Amino acid sequence: MTSTLTVPFFRIPAVGVFLAATVACCQAADPLDWPNWRGPNYDNTSQETNLPESWDPAGGEGSNLLWKNAELAGRSTPIVMSGRLYTLVRDQPGTATEGEKVVCADAATGEVLWEHRFNVYLSDVPDTRVGWSSVVGDPETGRVYANGVSGYFCCLEGDTGKPVWERSLHEELGLLSTYGGRTNFPLIYKDTVITSAVVIGWGDTPQWSLLAKPAHRFMAFDKATGELRWLSGTTLIPEDTTYSTPALARINDQDVLVFGSGDGKVWSFKAATGEHVWSYPLSRRGLNVSPVVGPNGWVYSGQSEENVVGATMGAVVAIDGTKQGDLELGDEEWILPQEMVGKSSPLLIDGRLYTITDTAKMNIFDAKTGKQVGKRTLGRAMRGTPVYADGKIYTCTNEGMFYILKPSRRGVDVLQRERLGGEEVNASPIVSHGRVYLTTSEQLYCIADKSAEAPHQQHDSHTLAEPAPVVDRQVTHIQLSPWDVLMKPGDTQEYTVRFFNAKGDEIVDPQGGPELEFSVAGPGSTRSMSEAHGCVYAAPTDAQHECALITCKYGELTASARVRVVPPLPWEFTFDSRRDVPLTWVGGRIRYNLREDESGNQYLAKPVELPTRPGAPTTKLGTRSRMWMGSPELSNYTVQADIQMKTGVAGESSGPAPEFPVETSSSAIKLPSAGLINSCYTFTLFGPNGEARLYSWCTHDRRSQATVPMEFSPDKWYTMKLKVQPDEPAGVAYVSAKVWPRDEDEPSEWTMEITDKAPNYSGSPGMFGDSKDAEFYVDNLSVTPN
Repeated sequence: MTSTLTVPFFRIPAVGVFLAATVACCQAADPLDWPNWRGPNYDNTSQETNLPESWDPAGGEGSNLLWKNAELAGRSTPIVMSGRLYTLVRDQPGTATEGEKVVCADAATGEVLWEHRFNVYLSDVPDTRVGWSSVVGDPETGRVYANGVSGYFCCLEGDTGKPVWERSLHEELGLLSTYGGRTNFPLIYKDTVITSAVVIGWGDTPQWSLLAKPAHRFMAFDKATGELRWLSGTTLIPEDTTYSTPALARINDQDVLVFGSGDGKVWSFKAATGEHVWSYPLSRRGLNVSPVVGPNGWVYSGQSEENVVGATMGAVVAIDGTKQGDLELGDEEWILPQEMVGKSSPLLIDGRLYTITDTAKMNIFDAKTGKQVGKRTLGRAMRGTPVYADGKIYTCTNEGMFYILKPSRRGVDVLQRERLGGEEVNASPIVSHGRVYLTTSEQLYCIADKSAEAPHQQHDSHTLAEPAPVVDRQVTHIQLSPWDVLMKPGDTQEYTVRFFNAKGDEIVDPQGGPELEFSVAGPGSTRSMSEAHGCVYAAPTDAQHECALITCKYGELTASARVRVVPPLPWEFTFDSRRDVPLTWVGGRIRYNLREDESGNQYLAKPVELPTRPGAPTTKLGTRSRMWMGSPELSNYTVQADIQMKTGVAGESSGPAPEFPVETSSSAIKLPSAGLINSCYTFTLFGPNGEARLYSWCTHDRRSQATVPMEFSPDKWYTMKLKVQPDEPAGVAYVSAKVWPRDEDEPSEWTMEITDKAPNYSGSPGMFGDSKDAEFYVDNLSVTPN
């Protein structure tokens, strides 16, 4: 059975040290399931026994190969829950209709049960990096959640694949999807599902949480509805996108997320609220390793980028996770520089830390002292993380060298070394119900000893129990949700207030506290809901691309939530009466400026450099970007704008971003690229290439697209027009684009047209631009229904 999605949008005393353990859910789960790629305890270990010590990928009698399936091949690590295996893979690779899909298979046989397909759109990711993330399962509900490589985020029924809710995180919140393809992994915490990304949203001042400036930010959604509960970020202007999966642990009697961030720091957040607990600077670049938490609360992580101090690269570190605040170099328990552990996450077994470098060298350290106790060369490159179960370590190098290792006093003994010929491995092995699963570029293998006794757990540490009653009922933090919404004029939105103590435990019904007070900064009004802890916000009927901030006060505590109010089509922006770029535009402010020419005409400009932090140099990062203006539910409309290209400016400056471009010699002339976005399709004038292109997935050379050679003159106004007509009964979208000199009549013929058989039926209007070498200007921007 196949479920296909072509319209991606949202429907809908002294400090004590306690055992770091998996956070409890409300309902018992099968202790043999593997509901997220790191396992039930977020540490890539299992208590299962009776697992195989050898296998043969060719199959046959005595091979211990239960099954293999090429349909499930890829780079994603699978999960197993309730007898089903779930994974992310490419759909129809190398074709004009390629996309991404969640696949569900019978965990015992490998038979595919259902698929949920969705498009890759508005992303620079290459097709070979599709399926980077992993599905996560919710044992309480049986549902699964997937984070697509381009920003599509969904909740699916685990038995059928039917969508429960969907969100387009780049169009709605400004998720950054890049050529590197690095995509984060969602996880379940109680009644929320949490994921992260570098986010460049709307709001350029502290009042709006500075979301228009990039940061690695975590987003917690109500797992039942998709409503955004909270959003919390790390340092502004990070160097990288990353894919470090948080360890979900209980340290100091509070539930925390411990992760590596795009800013090069290891962080600890309160899992229920996103409040910062501590951070530690490990690298100048982003961190991809997923930390592991020991039973004493120590956190172990690694990196293979530039170190914070000096000219060396790489490190393995141990941090006391019971600390608080902004830690510094020297606050760690121990650190080993020049250990290039940047992709494979560490494994903690019986007081020893097992690490594998990017070049597939296993090094084993005493977890308390950092002293090396063993080593072994495994291969040439490593991407996945080993798994430990039944006294054995299962791991596979990037070039396909599979190992079964047994920890020993002096390191590890090799039980099996098997080459998987011609198969690339980016995924990690997992263990569930007596079976070991491994995904490669060619197959997904299921390995099991058929003659072994039924698998069992040595103890019930993975059984999820009822959380302990909350004893401390002093409220120290309040939360107002949904945290961010997009509304139409005249709409209403209900808000809920949640209360938390200093440990991050929710206090369901606080008694005897102060009254809740609600207020609005901006258009609209609120009224309290007497029957619940919350309020109702009403947007004004005449609102025009405006924003409001809803604030709740509870004694000295405050919480806020953001609102954008955007009217129905048509829209027209001449910019002459505006004081700034519309605040409602996701990725708009900072990346675009409002300018005025000598005649008093105002227009938008996309600058060649962007501000970073006060007193810091400007940067080229972000000069190639997308911007979205409204709801991803909009459909069947046309976008039009006037565009003028300027000539190039090269290099970075150490001062503020220039107001106007400087003059350049004719030999150094460079042009920018400027484009319109309509329903997940982009029409771009590529100045450096001398061509106009129409596409939905820019880096895919076979996906439906069109290209026309074209010369562009700098300092000349052109008019661009992009029209998308969805035809759901026919299963296609008709996409048409044209461009002409503004001082000439509009031509009757379209410059290029495509009929997309893997259509996007809806999406937010917006713009694309690349101004790293030269600016471009925008005027007379309109969006009209067809």
